[in-house]
Amino acid sequence: MKTENISKATNEETEAPDAPETEIKAFRIITAVSILLAFGAQAASASGLTYIVGTCTSGTQFKTIHSALNASPAPSTVEVCPGQYAEQITITRPVTLEGITAGNGAMAQIILPDNYGVNASLNVQGSPVPAVVQIYVNNVTDGAVNLSNLDVNGMGFGFNDATFVAVAYQQSSGTVDHLVTSSQDTNSLGSNGIVNGWGMWILGGSSKPSVTVENSSFNSFNGGGIYTSIDTDTTAPELTVTIKNNSFNAVYEGLFSISVDEGADATVSGNFTSGGRIGILDESSKGSITGNTILGSQLGILLASDGPSVTSNNILGTTQEGIDVSVSTLNVSKIESNTIKTVKSPGEIDSTGTGIGLNCNDISSSHVNSNVLMDLYYGYGDAPAGFAGSNTYLSVPSKVSTCTNPSVRSQGRAADRLKLLQQLPGHQH
Repeated sequence: MKTENISKATNEETEAPDAPETEIKAFRIITAVSILLAFGAQAASASGLTYIVGTCTSGTQFKTIHSALNASPAPSTVEVCPGQYAEQITITRPVTLEGITAGNGAMAQIILPDNYGVNASLNVQGSPVPAVVQIYVNNVTDGAVNLSNLDVNGMGFGFNDATFVAVAYQQSSGTVDHLVTSSQDTNSLGSNGIVNGWGMWILGGSSKPSVTVENSSFNSFNGGGIYTSIDTDTTAPELTVTIKNNSFNAVYEGLFSISVDEGADATVSGNFTSGGRIGILDESSKGSITGNTILGSQLGILLASDGPSVTSNNILGTTQEGIDVSVSTLNVSKIESNTIKTVKSPGEIDSTGTGIGLNCNDISSSHVNSNVLMDLYYGYGDAPAGFAGSNTYLSVPSKVSTCTNPSVRSQGRAADRLKLLQQLPGHQH
């Protein structure tokens, strides 16, 4: 009896017996259609949309990368056919932008348009830096922006006081894989006297983004390969970045292959750097530098803050120092199991340089030890009194040079380091 009553009541509410039968049928049809449309829209959104730039494959096609990225409805993926695209690209919503291979075609190459100009203000430690950026990922906080299989070439960039950057991520997360940048070398200086051509900038901040750069190649830059920092004036980590398995080839005057600024927690591993002034600079309070190979720079690794570990790196053929420790004391960082081979000035037959420079700082051998030092003049330069450490020395005339009298050589290096650091964007050290 109870079941019957419930069934009766339900039927009466649903069927509304006072309403005409045609109205009831219409209501049911409209409701069913609405449900189907909503489900269809949800399914389409979940599957995502892929747009094609070019005509190398079928799909919804666009002539420019810009028009595909900004089309409505928004794509989840934009695939770019082989070819040359003269565009400055700004990305403001989550997307995967990838070059595709078709037949014997080369990578999709992005070059500067004739009317290029400043299109970004990249805040560094609270200071705005006007920039000409080829691919600008601007404050995308509701998802990831992923780039892959793209060639970003800066040929044609002329004299300009603005910073020139191939790819910039500002307050945005994502993965960059198989990217090639080249010709971010302006061959000239701005009025402020700063070299300003860079492969990639990654800037964090209050949104605390995470960016991975892997399997990529950065070539012919005269500022730096990758620069990481935050856009607020704080030293607290507001950016997580992984830089792994990349190659860096600086022009002669290139400053830094990899520069990690304050406020970044960076894992730098398995990279190869060649040439330039400094292979890897780290000024952050967290992170690690491990398993990298650094060839032919003036200085291999400059550790300018206590925190990151520097382990198992191979540093070959530097002209001044393998590793420079510009920190008053080390409480956290470990400099261990690195191999430093052949440090000598250009044109010299005999090795003249230093394996690891301690700059008369209060550095304990409990934090700096177990390194292999080969074919250089000073194993440890300007070490504090009593410094020893367990190390392997081969063809090293002076294993430990102490700091009872700070050398002119040490003071000169300090002045050179200061000049280099002052050339970092937005910095006054």
